Order: sequence, then C-alpha cells, then structure tokens
Amino acid sequence: MATRDLHSHIKAVQHLAAAAYTTTQTPSSGVDLRGFDSAEFLIGIGAVTSISGSPQSTWTFKLQDSDSESSNFSDVTDSSIVLVGSAKSPVAAPNSSTGVFLTIDADTEDLNTYRVGYVGSKRYVRCVATAANSPGSTPLYVVALLGHAALAPTAD
Repeated sequence: MATRDLHSHIKAVQHLAAAAYTTTQTPSSGVDLRGFDSAEFLIGIGAVTSISGSPQSTWTFKLQDSDSESSNFSDVTDSSIVLVGSAKSPVAAPNSSTGVFLTIDADTEDLNTYRVGYVGSKRYVRCVATAANSPGSTPLYVVALLGHAALAPTAD
C-alpha cells in the first residue's frame, strides 16, 4: 500500500541561512547526502536592491560536489546530474563550463523561490551564490531537502 507520509521520508537541511547578503557566499561545508538517494535545493531570493543599475547587478547559482565535507569541491557541469525544468524561469541546464544553472539579472526574477535537483554520486554537495557588480543587500537562503531515505522515519 502506498503511503502518503512525505514527512517521515525527507530531511530539511539549512545550507545558507536566511540573511541579507552583499557578497559571494560559498558554504565551507557541503550537505551530507549519506543515507539519502536524492537532494533538492530550494533557493529563495528577495529583492535585489540595485538590479537595474549600470553595470547590471547579478546573482548566479551553481552546485559543487565532493567526496570530502569541506574540500576538493568541483563545479557540477553535467546536465544529467543537475535536474532543472520546473515552471520557474530562468532556471536552466547548467553551463557546461561554469556549472551556473540560475542567473538573477532582472527585477522580474527576484522575489522568488527556485529549485534544482542533484542526482550525482558524490557524498557532499553545496550551492554557491555569486554576486557580481554590487547587487546590494539581497535577502536569500538555500535549503536542501534530502529524500529517499535509507531509514525512515528520518531524524532532524
């Protein structure tokens, strides 16, 4: 019998605390996927204060993975490992050289929550938020949802 209990089979991990950021954010540690077979990153972004300025301010996002918790991270550039395609624009397949899958560079793109999945084989994954051209104080956060737990119910 199918269960409708999602709560006992996922784990939410705060990856980048909700705050107003002005510079690039590279988490020192990746999210540990041990015991889970899937990961979905939720990226919430508030109003980019100087998005219409010149030069144009932007935030870009990419995933990096590693077998080590806090070192040897590499950009994830393989489109078969980064899952995109939700209804939210401008999420796209990762750039094959930089790994960037999301660029916020227009005022119609801020004030949203975006999502991207990871199906790679590395144990640790992190999401890097890169600021360019002084985007000003921008509220954002990143939460990882880990799914398909090996053991359920999952612990917080």
